[in-house]
Amino acid sequence: MKILILSNLISYTYNFRLELIEALIKRKDEVIIASDNDDDAKWRKLEKECELIEVPFDGKNTEIKKELRLLSLYRRIINKVKPEVVLSFTIKMNLYGGLVSGFYNIPYIPMITGLGELEKDGKLKALLIILHKIVMPRAKCVIFQNQSNRATFENLGIKTKRSIVVPGSGINLEKYKPQPWPDEERIVFTFIGRLTKAKGIEEFLYAVHRLSSDKIKFSAAGKSDEEYKEEVKRLCNEGKLDYRGIVSDSRELLSSSNCLVLPTFHPEGISNVILEACASARPVICTDRTGCREIVTNGYNGVFCLPQNKDNLVSVISEFATLPKARMIEMGWNGRRTVEEKFDRKKVVDSYIKELEKK
Repeated sequence: MKILILSNLISYTYNFRLELIEALIKRKDEVIIASDNDDDAKWRKLEKECELIEVPFDGKNTEIKKELRLLSLYRRIINKVKPEVVLSFTIKMNLYGGLVSGFYNIPYIPMITGLGELEKDGKLKALLIILHKIVMPRAKCVIFQNQSNRATFENLGIKTKRSIVVPGSGINLEKYKPQPWPDEERIVFTFIGRLTKAKGIEEFLYAVHRLSSDKIKFSAAGKSDEEYKEEVKRLCNEGKLDYRGIVSDSRELLSSSNCLVLPTFHPEGISNVILEACASARPVICTDRTGCREIVTNGYNGVFCLPQNKDNLVSVISEFATLPKARMIEMGWNGRRTVEEKFDRKKVVDSYIKELEKK
């Protein structure tokens, strides 16, 4: 079977779809990936087994001309490749790939990795609802990462021919293994993700400013939005924050951390970094939001904080830092058990294979 995968970035594809790609290749499927090349090393690894087509991608762009060019590019790619099925991830790929696939009567399977602008009021939301109502009913199957997102589609009147819910992108339990507890006496709280408002970086940086001390240490990794670069630099110069920039693999940072902090109010699908932390046997401080609450149970493998509440995050981190070491370790292992029971990536891959085999 010839399968075209539409994705935004090759790093994202490699980190979260590699096991699916390997399973397809093992089935003797011909895999073609259309994606932006943001990581040469990962691009070279994938092109040994797949055909790769570079597609420049800007997730934040809303200019009509550029969006029409992207849509036209997908049309040319699909017309040239002539796939038997199209798989897509993230909103633009789902909509544009779905429109073109529907035009050529090619089966396609989109994954809903989060609601994004569908959760915000405004003209863009109204347009996206219309596009989803056109595209989603034509899909062979729509794959949701959580039940809440599927319910939102139903409430918005977005119909699907068939839909299933899978445990997010899942987690590779062989790659992400439990890490020994750090020897450092200070408790290390770590933020991993895009340093952007929706992910709660303002609340995190406020906590860094208030709590960094001889007993509490903070680290962070991820691409920073322009508006936070100066504050991050200042906190680093003051010795309050260890900022690692963009990291392609979170394991080293998690191994030297005691707790992941993700005060997001962004509409997640299933948070990959929380899965990685739990698989590494690290407790998590996060908000009681869709995409987080499916993994974290308050008091069991993590602690909830209030979204967009700086003082509350300070309080939660302060209280966590006073817990006995044994209690922190226990919460970390509870997280490991959670992902072993519910979020093994093999389950996600199996779901895709079953859908591809359906007539």
